[in-house]
Amino acid sequence: MQATNIEINYDRQAKKIGLIVGISEEVYFCSISRVSAVYVEYIDEKWVAWRESYVPNTNRRSSYKLIAHGSFELVIARTKNYLGYIKRNRGY
Repeated sequence: MQATNIEINYDRQAKKIGLIVGISEEVYFCSISRVSAVYVEYIDEKWVAWRESYVPNTNRRSSYKLIAHGSFELVIARTKNYLGYIKRNRGY
């Protein structure tokens, strides 16, 4: 059996779903409103995606929602679905 080396281009996949590269292959994010943002980060050997909302004109967090955690492919797929859900419900 031949071993294959599959290289995942994290930055390209993140940009494809609308995320901004914070730190290459570590942190990605996007703003979904004036007071909310979605983050994808590599933490403790796995990928985690979450949404944070803030109190306007402060840096205090008002809410937090875990979107997904696990492999990069799983987290990106769930983040893409979440961003699509947000766009559909906001009429973009």
